[in-house]
Amino acid sequence: MKTTLFFIAIFAPLLLTPANAGQDADSSQLLERIQAMEERIAVLESRFTFTSFMPDFAERFHVMHRAAESNDWAVASHELQEMKNMINSSTTIDESKGLLFQAMMGPVMTKMEGAIGHGDKDKMHALLREAVQTCNSCHVATGSPFIKVTLDASEALSMRHPHEFTAQKTDKMHKH
Repeated sequence: MKTTLFFIAIFAPLLLTPANAGQDADSSQLLERIQAMEERIAVLESRFTFTSFMPDFAERFHVMHRAAESNDWAVASHELQEMKNMINSSTTIDESKGLLFQAMMGPVMTKMEGAIGHGDKDKMHALLREAVQTCNSCHVATGSPFIKVTLDASEALSMRHPHEFTAQKTDKMHKH
């Protein structure tokens, strides 16, 4: 036992020190690179806010709306899944707004999934109106009451890119 402790006392410092001075330089370079990446990430994160995030969500919402009007349940389902992914990741942009977003929009999105799955146009239209009210309530809660969502997008804003809609059923194989 004493012999083992003796060898540990002698060899442990040798094993724990760098084998050569080059390792110190490598460690220093690695720390510099990590610091540079952290600074870059901070810049990129500062450019991505809820203000920059919401137009993409809004566009998907309106594409889903128009798809449902055209009985294009495959496109509506696709857009809904993308919006649900955005809702789930929203806390990484702003934790408090993301949690509010999840709490307010999550339930209506879950109901929309059922309406889309059943191809129920009337139910979907009612849920779209519910979602609009929820969006506008959230805007009020976050200090932006002047941002008002509407289903009549043709009178407010056009979508950033057009979509062709055809009546089609949801593709059960489509995964996100």
